[in-house]
Amino acid sequence: MSHFASAGGQIPLALGIKERPGFDLFVTGENHEAVQGIKNLAGGSQHSSIYVWAQSGTGVSHLLQAACMLSDAMNFQVAYVPLRDYGELDPQVLENLDNMDMVCIDDIDAIAGMTAWEQPLLHLYNRLRDKGSVMLFGAHASPQSVNFQLQDLKSRLSWGLVFHLKPLNDQDKIEVLQRRASARAFDLPAEVAGYLVNRVPRDLPNLITLLDELEKATLAEQKKLTIPFVKTFLNKNSESRSQNSE
Repeated sequence: MSHFASAGGQIPLALGIKERPGFDLFVTGENHEAVQGIKNLAGGSQHSSIYVWAQSGTGVSHLLQAACMLSDAMNFQVAYVPLRDYGELDPQVLENLDNMDMVCIDDIDAIAGMTAWEQPLLHLYNRLRDKGSVMLFGAHASPQSVNFQLQDLKSRLSWGLVFHLKPLNDQDKIEVLQRRASARAFDLPAEVAGYLVNRVPRDLPNLITLLDELEKATLAEQKKLTIPFVKTFLNKNSESRSQNSE
């Protein structure tokens, strides 16, 4: 059973994650070694920890959550702790994870410089390593670049494998959109996906949000998704934003 850390303790992982971000939805691009390493870790490989980092919107959280889903499917005890929400959490939540087979700590750089978080993280790392459990960390910078106060924590995070995710190219982003659309039984023609990648801000979070909005719009208007439909939709949104800013 997987768990998602929350302010009140732990709730089932599925309730804490918006979608089920499996590896099947992740487009590897030039990150084959990182993805395979994380799959191996989730499956119980000999590595004790992996630290994966990249710029925002590159897919670090997706990989951590996919690893949780895979490990959970293999009946391992798993916990996912998103430290970007540290303000809603209590560091004591880290004291309740000793029985986990795998612990995923996302956005660990968000608590850099906070001894109240760094100290229990260091202790958790040591306890899990001694027990033989595995740990997966996600961040926006390498362990050596994050301003942790505790040098022991900084060094521990470098003990295992460290992967830097490379950004996807435009063709890979088109594949991301098509995989997500296919998973929802939503028809996204290749030419429309290409138009989206080439005509709107290309960071994946924006593209995925736009895809969600387009899906709702096509359902509401009972129309197929075409380039003219996208153009009309974008123009309406642009006009609406202009009116709201006046």
